[in-house]
Amino acid sequence: MTWTLLWMLLWRHLAGIVLGALAWAVRRRGLPALEAGRAMTAAAAGGAVVLLAACSVLGAMPLWVEAPREVWSAVFGARYALPLVLGLAALIALGAVRPHRAPSAGATLAPRTWRSFLEVRWLSALLLTLVLVLVLTLAAGTASRPDEDGEYTRYVVHVGSGTLGTGIYGWHHSALPLVLLMPLGAATWWALSRIARPPLAEAEPADTAKRRRRSANVARVALGALLLHLGTILTSLANTSRLSGTFSGGDRGQFSISTPFAALSGALDVLGAVAACAGCALWVFTALTAVPAPSVSRSRRSAVPS
Repeated sequence: MTWTLLWMLLWRHLAGIVLGALAWAVRRRGLPALEAGRAMTAAAAGGAVVLLAACSVLGAMPLWVEAPREVWSAVFGARYALPLVLGLAALIALGAVRPHRAPSAGATLAPRTWRSFLEVRWLSALLLTLVLVLVLTLAAGTASRPDEDGEYTRYVVHVGSGTLGTGIYGWHHSALPLVLLMPLGAATWWALSRIARPPLAEAEPADTAKRRRRSANVARVALGALLLHLGTILTSLANTSRLSGTFSGGDRGQFSISTPFAALSGALDVLGAVAACAGCALWVFTALTAVPAPSVSRSRRSAVPS
């Protein structure tokens, strides 16, 4: 029973780890070496994955550990904001890396901004995911109703004079994540600006390639945080959509009622799992970029028979 429960809690993270490791193994030879902040990159992105998985296990602790209901309620509610908090911390760590550079002999007149080394596809993915998060948050918040404590965490279906209700990702749970989106965006901009601002090295093509890789790592961390947060929202909405009940209608006999979006339960579950796996895979890929790629000369020497 314990192993089955742990698998249910961790399978998305494990799938993301495998997916990220496979993607890195396939692409590692075609990527420029990450020379600045290897230890920081591995610790920031890898530590975020470990903490995320550990906090997922905490959700099952009430089965074995006795504690006040408020404590476990806070732990359960923190799962929505946790990916954004971990992503914010990792972005600050990546932006704090300051590689040592020799003075450049020439001046590059082309202006450099936070977008100079960031590919358009990363920016597009970040904006699209952010829009999805905001749209779903606003929709779920609008549909939420106050519970007995006055917190907007309930979804209610009215059945004649009665009601049928369940939990939902409402305004109460979304307040902190909505606030965290602002510093997450600011940290992303700051880290990208820190990478682009210093003068280019004399070996400009190589320096440009390295900055593009560091900028891509920043985008991966930010996008991973948004996707993991999006996964929690989709999973919550999938659970809400399963609300159903059977009532007696007098002369009309019994009738069943469900949520208007009950048919989307399966799709929401799948999309939530895909978003969570993809977000975790991006963090794992970022952590593995700190592993040195095999040099061409070493590969050639190993290929020559003795």
